[in-house]
Amino acid sequence: MGAVGIAALILTAGSALAALVVSDAAVEIMLGLLAPLVVALGSWRLMESAYRRSPERLSRLMVRAFLGKLVFFGVYLTVTVGAFSLDRTWFIGAFAISFVVLHLAEAAQLQRLLAG
Repeated sequence: MGAVGIAALILTAGSALAALVVSDAAVEIMLGLLAPLVVALGSWRLMESAYRRSPERLSRLMVRAFLGKLVFFGVYLTVTVGAFSLDRTWFIGAFAISFVVLHLAEAAQLQRLLAG
């Protein structure tokens, strides 16, 4: 299991624990974790398979993935905050923490992949 998988497990366990402790914010915490988790796992799989097929195309894929993530996260945040009556503090906090942790794990895993 790579850094992304380990970070995903830690975040999922931490979110579940936080949701149990602060049961009023369980939905906000889970929704804040959901999108970054799905995107990180999906983009890692794409990067890994692209690197195996053709390493020189990885940079182009990463630029396209960045643009796709930008649009997806913008839509996700807009819809989630606009459509649901959530406590925004818990939602944005969970989203920001999971986003940063998972992207750092992705960067570490990418560095290992490129190092050989």
